[in-house]
Amino acid sequence: MSKRTILILSIAAILLGIVAAVAYGVGIGAAASCAGAGATTISADCVSQGATPVLIGIGVGLLAVICSFIAWIGGLIKTAQTQAWLWFVLILLFTPLATLIYGIVGPDKPQAQAAY
Repeated sequence: MSKRTILILSIAAILLGIVAAVAYGVGIGAAASCAGAGATTISADCVSQGATPVLIGIGVGLLAVICSFIAWIGGLIKTAQTQAWLWFVLILLFTPLATLIYGIVGPDKPQAQAAY
């Protein structure tokens, strides 16, 4: 997997995650506003108003997780192939952000071995 593909998948995961959060928030907000300010329970009608955006948010969120996971695995494989072990550890520990940064500025070729 190329660095460019890792970068595209990382950006797609971030954008899909934002869309998922907005859709989920809209669905929850629609159900809550339907019920009213002081309501302690939500009727079935109010729940049905918010169900579609919530389901869309969950579906898009799953796509974001899949994109992020593929980028993460690709980043780990690519850094292991190029023997960029610092990048490998960073991607392993700080998954989304390190994978995105690796896609932008990470090494593309194996590092030269020092002669002793």
